[in-house]
Amino acid sequence: MAQDTQGVARFEFREAGLYERFRELLVREGFTEQGVAETLGIEKVRAVSGQDVPLLLERTAGGTPREVLVRLFLISVPVEAEACRRTLTPAWVEELLSAGLIEKNGGEISACVQLLPFEGLYLASDVPRRVEGGLSTDFVMGIGSSSLTLANFTIRRPVEQTLDLGTGCGFQALLAARHSQHVVATDRNPRAVRLAAFNARLSGCSNVECLQGDLFAPVQGREFGLVVSNPPFVISPERRYIYRDSGLGGDEITQTIVRQVPSLLAEGGFCQILCNWAHLRGQDWRQRLAVWVEGTGCDAWVLRSDTLEAGAYAAKWIRHTERDAPERFADRFRQWTAYYARQGIEASRAGLITLRRRRGRNWFRVDDAPPRMLGPAGQSVAAGFALWDFLEQHPDDASLCQVALRRSPDCRLTQTLAPCDEGWRVEQMEMSLWRGLAYSGTVDPYVVHLTARCDGKRTVGELLSELAQAAGQDLATLAPTCLAVVRRLVAQGFLLPVAFETGGSDQPAHGGP
Repeated sequence: MAQDTQGVARFEFREAGLYERFRELLVREGFTEQGVAETLGIEKVRAVSGQDVPLLLERTAGGTPREVLVRLFLISVPVEAEACRRTLTPAWVEELLSAGLIEKNGGEISACVQLLPFEGLYLASDVPRRVEGGLSTDFVMGIGSSSLTLANFTIRRPVEQTLDLGTGCGFQALLAARHSQHVVATDRNPRAVRLAAFNARLSGCSNVECLQGDLFAPVQGREFGLVVSNPPFVISPERRYIYRDSGLGGDEITQTIVRQVPSLLAEGGFCQILCNWAHLRGQDWRQRLAVWVEGTGCDAWVLRSDTLEAGAYAAKWIRHTERDAPERFADRFRQWTAYYARQGIEASRAGLITLRRRRGRNWFRVDDAPPRMLGPAGQSVAAGFALWDFLEQHPDDASLCQVALRRSPDCRLTQTLAPCDEGWRVEQMEMSLWRGLAYSGTVDPYVVHLTARCDGKRTVGELLSELAQAAGQDLATLAPTCLAVVRRLVAQGFLLPVAFETGGSDQPAHGGP
């Protein structure tokens, strides 16, 4: 395998024109997302699992060029050298060997990377066996669930400069290349930088620049309209894997990014970090995060997705790398939980932190993320910032009563009916959003009647007066409760100001969560 002086595989073709030619070969043989899905009989190519190998081998036993490519680059099993030569031609076999993408063992050829066709892109990453047992600290992950979650949360608007901090295989950078004039992808792992650069060339993304270095060192003095980061956020006592372990204590990696990234953000620019943070004994985690953001010149919206107590969190992450070595699990579990006890870490919380650089008095917001997203949610995140700005501009009930609101076109009302003597009665009413951040909740008749009249023509105050009169209630008694509900409906995107614009767009180019 061809390597540089540091022992890192080159992952580079000898001529620039070979990337386009190799991509054309893959497309011609049907090694595309649709072609692979049809061959394997699955809906999503990224869902290929090592547990399915016997079934997948059965479905690729015909020896066609596409099946040979699937076995080699997706199922990650050795393929007869002669079959590879027939599929790829001898010249391509030699080129892939030289680039470090495949290796020859006797009469067989094995892939050194997985190559995933995804939404018009090609993404090479390490084969899963490299991570097991802690033998390869420079392991480069492919598209995982966290990668897709961040991709779905990302605000997709045209920007001049985007930074993908901790790029890994370059997935976020290649997606950002579609709406950015220029993308910088950085990683401290030289193997990741090589793979990201290879993927950019193979995918035809000429506006992606890949740099090696820790955190913001490679981009000091530059300014970005968007920063995305899926960093090594696992709260761990180890430094075994670059993709997982930051080498910093506790949740310091998340804290460091939050505090340092504002200096690289353009005015109005966003930073979105998928991360974990610690719940320390005796401390309010919300207050900890608020302190991180204080004085940065940024508004911040924290969307918490889930919480795991310390033991469950340790077990989850140890199993990622010790699937085939249960005898090592117990010792490492004790090491991890002892570390958490020393640090005072009772639990770990996961979620998205989005920062926006903005002059003026900044705000800090914390919410639970909805249980699900319906398609890309970047536009919902951008809208959430604009809507919170609106609420900050109308801080008291009197000012809120002066504005007119309209229902979101994504709002739906669902009624559950139960049988009764007269036929049917309404048992429950639920309001939900059918796109992006799909918030939902049960509502009472007052909320239903109020939102039904939010047509953008009458002010909130006028609607409350009508509601109080119809219900035979005192307006002064009814208004505070109703206005609190109105604020919550605005914050979650059910109700919108009349001239509301999100200022962003979602590109359905990155699958589901």
